[in-house]
Amino acid sequence: MLLVACSGFPVPVSRYWGAFSAVEISDTEIAMPGRGSIRRWTREAPEGFAFSVMAPKQLGETSFKKSAEADESLDAVLGLCTELKARAIVFGAPATFKVTKPNREALKRLVSRAPKKGGPALVFDLPAWKPAQVLEATERGDVVVAYDPLLTEPVESGALRYIRLAGPAGHRSRYDEPSIDQLADHIKGLGQQATRDTFCVFCNIDMQTNANQLLGRLG
Repeated sequence: MLLVACSGFPVPVSRYWGAFSAVEISDTEIAMPGRGSIRRWTREAPEGFAFSVMAPKQLGETSFKKSAEADESLDAVLGLCTELKARAIVFGAPATFKVTKPNREALKRLVSRAPKKGGPALVFDLPAWKPAQVLEATERGDVVVAYDPLLTEPVESGALRYIRLAGPAGHRSRYDEPSIDQLADHIKGLGQQATRDTFCVFCNIDMQTNANQLLGRLG
């Protein structure tokens, strides 16, 4: 199944439900959403709608180092994933988070604190790491490496695929028509490999338009 989504709600939630099959909750990068928002999402989301959740940005910015504050933030976002029955939790880090022994150990510890069964897929979006390095460091075959098919080839791992599209020249850029065509061709090719669901999340400034363009190409 293909799940086309935006990172956050670019339109009122009531309109979003009818336009897309999934959403990446991005508020959680900064703080946990209010109880009213959570109740509304769980009550109003259509049947079959899929959530993914961004982990707190602070975790990646501090190189996933152990601290009481980091553990508290992780527990809170994992609790939200449980409430939303989220399919995935996405851990991001800046390009300054390099492949070093302490950082590999930090990733290993991070995934050890997440449930191995029944919880969300653990997705990593680490620009300075190759997919194989993420998988080696985490030592878990169910970990998923996010990718942009316009830039890199996917590595098959975990129970789902996670395409994450941050813009061709950063968050404030838009995908042009040829790029959307390339994305559509890539996704059509994945149709031959139906064993994994695929999230396709637009995170750029014009994410609603680009996501609709992609859906139009895919019929």
